Amino acid sequence: MTKRDANVMTVRCRPDENDAPARARFPFGGRLARAGVVALLVLAACDDAEQRRVPTEPAPAADRSAADPAAGIATELDGVSPAFGDAVLAELTGDEAAARAGFEKVLAGADTPSPLAARAALHLAQLELRAGRTGHARDLALRAAALAPNDPVIYEGGAQIRATAVAESASGDIRGPRLGTPLPGVDPAVADAFAAAEKAFGRVHRLRPRPIIEALSTSIRAKEDATEAVVAQYRAVAEHGGVALVAGHYRAGSLYHDLALGLLFELPPELDPNVAAGLRRTLRRRALLYLERAAAEYRLALGAVPIKEAELWRIAAETDLRAAQDLLGEK
Repeated sequence: MTKRDANVMTVRCRPDENDAPARARFPFGGRLARAGVVALLVLAACDDAEQRRVPTEPAPAADRSAADPAAGIATELDGVSPAFGDAVLAELTGDEAAARAGFEKVLAGADTPSPLAARAALHLAQLELRAGRTGHARDLALRAAALAPNDPVIYEGGAQIRATAVAESASGDIRGPRLGTPLPGVDPAVADAFAAAEKAFGRVHRLRPRPIIEALSTSIRAKEDATEAVVAQYRAVAEHGGVALVAGHYRAGSLYHDLALGLLFELPPELDPNVAAGLRRTLRRRALLYLERAAAEYRLALGAVPIKEAELWRIAAETDLRAAQDLLGEK
C-alpha cells in the first residue's frame, strides 16, 4: 500500500478536525450522506482484505437424498395412486362429480391394490351418504371392510358411516330406524305383529316419570310395566327368525335402554335429603339393571346369521350396544 493510499484510509476511517469545513458545507443531510460514503468505503476495504487472506471455494451442493425417504422407491400403488389423489383433491374442492368418477375408476381397476380400493369405496360411501342414499352408502362401507378387513382406518370409517346412516334413518329421539319401518320379506302376520309393536313403542316412549312427590312412584311403575309389555310383543316377533329376530331384539333392547336413561332424573327439591339419597341409589340400581337387559337384547340381535335385509338393524344394535357398554363401564 502506498503512502497516499494509507493517507486516504486514514481520512476514511478516522476523520479528524480537518473535516470541519466539509461538515459545515453539508449540514445534517450532507453529514448523513458523507457518513454513508465513508462507511461503504471502509466496508469495501475490509472486504478486500478478507478476500485476500481467505481463498474462496465454491460451496458443495447440498445432498438432499435423505430428505425424502420414499425417493427412488417404487411401490404397487404408484400406478393408480395419482388417480386416487386427483379424486381426493376434487372432493376437497367441491367437485363431487369428478371425485365420484375418480373413486369409481380406482375401485373398478383390475390392478388396484385392495387397500387403495377399500379407501376409494369408503370415499364413495361418504359421497353417497351426503347425497342421502344411505342404503348404497352402507353397501360401500361393507365392501371397503371386505377389501381391507384388518385395516383399522377402514374399520373405524365404515363404522362411522354405518352409524350415521342409521341416525339419518331415525326420526326424532327414537333409537335406530324410524318407527313403522317395514320388515322386508316377512310373513304378513309377522309384519302386522311388528307394526302393532311399533305403535305400542310410540305410546311407551311418550311416557315420562313425573318428578313430583305425589306421582313419582306410580309414574315410574307405569313406565316399567308398559315397557315390559311391549318388550314381550317384540320378543314374540323375534321368534320368527331372520330380519324379524334382529329387529325384534333390537327394539326390545332400545326400550330397556331408554327406560334406564329415563330413570336418571332430578328428584323434587322438597324431598328430605336422606330420602332423596336413598331414592337415587334405588333408581341408579334399576337403571343399571335395565342397561344390562338392553345389552343382552342387542347381543341377541347381533347373534343372528347376517342377512342383507337386517343390515340396518344390525348396525343400530352394534352402535347402541357400544353406548350401553360405555355406560355400564362407568358404573
